[in-house]
Amino acid sequence: MHQYLAQATPDTDLPADWSAAWSICLQFWPVLALAFGASLILTPLMRKLALANGIVDLPDARRKAHARPVAYLGGLSIFLGWLVGLVIFVGILIGNDPDNTFQKLLGQNLSAIAFIAMGATAIVLTGLFDDIYGMRARVKIGGQLFAAAAIAQTRAIDDVIIRSFELVNLAPSNFVMQIVGTAMIAVLVVGCCNAMNLIDGLDGLASGVTGIAMAGMLSICVLVLARYHADAYVVSHLGIPILMTLATLGAVAGFLPYNFNPASIFMGDTGSLLLGYLCVVTILFMGRLDNDGGLSPMVFTGAAICFALPVTDTALAIVRRKLSGRPIFAPDSMHMHHMLRRCGLSVKKSVLIMYALGFIFSGLGFSLVFFSLRWSMALAVFALTVLMIIFVGYRVSCRLLATEAAHPRPAEAPENPRPPAAPEQQAQAG
Repeated sequence: MHQYLAQATPDTDLPADWSAAWSICLQFWPVLALAFGASLILTPLMRKLALANGIVDLPDARRKAHARPVAYLGGLSIFLGWLVGLVIFVGILIGNDPDNTFQKLLGQNLSAIAFIAMGATAIVLTGLFDDIYGMRARVKIGGQLFAAAAIAQTRAIDDVIIRSFELVNLAPSNFVMQIVGTAMIAVLVVGCCNAMNLIDGLDGLASGVTGIAMAGMLSICVLVLARYHADAYVVSHLGIPILMTLATLGAVAGFLPYNFNPASIFMGDTGSLLLGYLCVVTILFMGRLDNDGGLSPMVFTGAAICFALPVTDTALAIVRRKLSGRPIFAPDSMHMHHMLRRCGLSVKKSVLIMYALGFIFSGLGFSLVFFSLRWSMALAVFALTVLMIIFVGYRVSCRLLATEAAHPRPAEAPENPRPPAAPEQQAQAG
């Protein structure tokens, strides 16, 4: 196992070689183009398939704003786009590697890519079955735990665990590492999958927030490459995060034109669970960069902050439901995007405001690594920020509920109403 020293902060004055970093990253851009092209082509095909088989999301005046049944299976096109970009790039382009660039970046991590794809397949099958037939929550969590077990085989979180134990002067055994690591991965995978599922409430919201988070993580990868391009250990562990960010960015970029308001297709649980999984896997593998200087926890924390918007919204939902005496898994219409809609904003404006919040969190995550802040201090500041958002969000939701109770309003008409579906589509939807 890689040897770790006791110092807990990374180097702070390393010169950044941006040209070296970009020259390496540019060789990975084909994965972005492949994923984008595949998703862009497959999404309308999935829409036709969903409509032909009645796999649609029916309107709901209480929590859904669309006027007619909208096709599901968008998540399947995201998955296939991501898979095409990843598999074709790794399987074919890596064979043309005269400078050994890809070998240096991927090293011995090709088996990890297989475990990642295995977990993604389990997530997609779970979400797809739920979109088509419906599934109990505990069964869905079982599928997510299977995906977490696949990722646990890669020991992706070992560096972060070691640094965490070092903060309290403990040296865990290999057995303790496996137990703690597996448990942490399970909690993170289930938590992030469901956080993305909860934020998927407006047209284009989940896909756009994912793209912004992945862009932030990619920026961190480029920064780390610029500073540590001479560190073979760090460089050899950057290949998977770069591949994951580019493949996911391409897949959601190809899907978003069909999903932005007014959406012609939804990603469903297939897509939202998958995007949460892809984000958490990228974060975990960005925590495998330790270079004897505490780099792993700092980069891991920065990447996690990029994904903070769905986590913050989920934490707010849990606090709100617990304080009101409701089950934490009970659905409601008081998420952050719902509150923006209740304030009178349109779907597009609400989504754009959420995008702006996502950019702010990604900027904070990048700044943590750029300024080489102590990760424990950054975590404390970040936690205080999230707690403040949760407190303000809870107060605002309470005020909105009190106002609506005192002055009930008629149900809003769905935005962008469309003509009724054709008779054959209505029959299929039923």
